[in-house]
Amino acid sequence: MLQKNNLMVKNNLEIHFFTIVLNGRPFIEQHIETFSSLSIKWHWHIIEGVADLKNDTSWSLKNGGAIPASLHLNGLSNDGTTDYIDELQKKYPNNISVYRKENGAFWNGKLEMINAPLKKIKKECLLWEIDVDEFWSRNQILETLSMFEENPNKYGAFYWCNFYVGPELVIATRFGYGNNPQFEWQRTWRYKPHFIWSSHEPPMLIERDYSGKIRPVIARGFFSHDETEARGLIFQHRAYVNEKQLEFKEIYYGYKDAKSQWNELQNCKKFPVKLSNFFSWVNDDTIVEKAASLGLPLLN
Repeated sequence: MLQKNNLMVKNNLEIHFFTIVLNGRPFIEQHIETFSSLSIKWHWHIIEGVADLKNDTSWSLKNGGAIPASLHLNGLSNDGTTDYIDELQKKYPNNISVYRKENGAFWNGKLEMINAPLKKIKKECLLWEIDVDEFWSRNQILETLSMFEENPNKYGAFYWCNFYVGPELVIATRFGYGNNPQFEWQRTWRYKPHFIWSSHEPPMLIERDYSGKIRPVIARGFFSHDETEARGLIFQHRAYVNEKQLEFKEIYYGYKDAKSQWNELQNCKKFPVKLSNFFSWVNDDTIVEKAASLGLPLLN
């Protein structure tokens, strides 16, 4: 039983988090404290390695995206992430599963990566995508679980996020880059063992219904942005907070001059500003503001 606001909520759902990662430090090290504090059943599926530029991410090829040897070590991380994950699994053998390709092989795109854990999940659960740079508080996780427990006919949820574009900078607007409600952000689903992923960008969990027709699982019913926001469920997305992230995006996604453009934004003295004035891959009116001005924390 899960206690929430002095009420006892029946808890039948385990939470299965999943994260795909390559060179995830320092973010990969910052999740376990929250997960291990949970007084409910949880499991973390970590899928490590290089995702080839296929399927969902094939669009980056036309931008000049590439996977040079400098990005990996025999298909895995080269920044200490691999060793950290191994140590973590030894410490939490019943709570953490690790998935890797063998012999230096790349994953066949991110779609293969997110489908890898599904065969190990044998019963209905709350399936939760946690990208390595995304963070939720313990209370938010428990609130989300309660939300799904209280609404058994809901199969997915959309969320807003606080999208950081620097340690002290955050996107201040919605309905544009970083918070486009047409597809951002689906992060939790009520999962059943016959569901599979059909895409990763955006994540689309699908099923074949009794007529044989394939449909998105969220067609069964989902929580809207307004509903999740009303429950305080806005997560923190540290998308562009250090130079290492920009270096990777410049190479892997082909975001030309991403690092220098990011540094120019960090050196800006007057806010708010339009993100498109700095990031060449942004083409809308998204506004950036100082996190402190919005009452949001600064990041280390």
